[in-house]
Amino acid sequence: METSTADDSQLATDPQHLLAKLPAFTLLTQLLPELQQFRFGVGGSLLLCELGLLSQARDVDLVCAASDFNSISTMLSRTLHQVAVAPHPRYQSRCFACFVAADGTQLDLMADIAVLDAGELISWPFDESQLQRRQGIPWMSVQQWLELYQLFQRPQRVALLQQWLR
Repeated sequence: METSTADDSQLATDPQHLLAKLPAFTLLTQLLPELQQFRFGVGGSLLLCELGLLSQARDVDLVCAASDFNSISTMLSRTLHQVAVAPHPRYQSRCFACFVAADGTQLDLMADIAVLDAGELISWPFDESQLQRRQGIPWMSVQQWLELYQLFQRPQRVALLQQWLR
């Protein structure tokens, strides 16, 4: 019969331990050496996993400076398959690309984010000064993703982040 020590149970609930097991995090760490030359931040569900708010990340969300978008896209195209994305009636970002790794893990790259809301185009500026580097990864701030989830009308994610900020 196996026994569990206190250290084992801590590892099972430690966000960093869980993060390391996620295919999305594995993909990010594989790409990180080449990405480091660019201005970008990691957000979305992977950020929520890093904060311990979710246990699964369905993809990697990278937000970058618009001036780096084409270079990052070219770099990603060397190792990932770029997939076509149909235009969305609300999401009007000037720069958006979707890539898929061999294992099926998706990566979304975006810049110059804009959302059409009630006929008004709302732009969201990427601010690299708000990035928080942890484990060598430029994580976007909770506040940045709270704003984005509000723009994207993702109420459950908004509630998660608002609770975390309290």
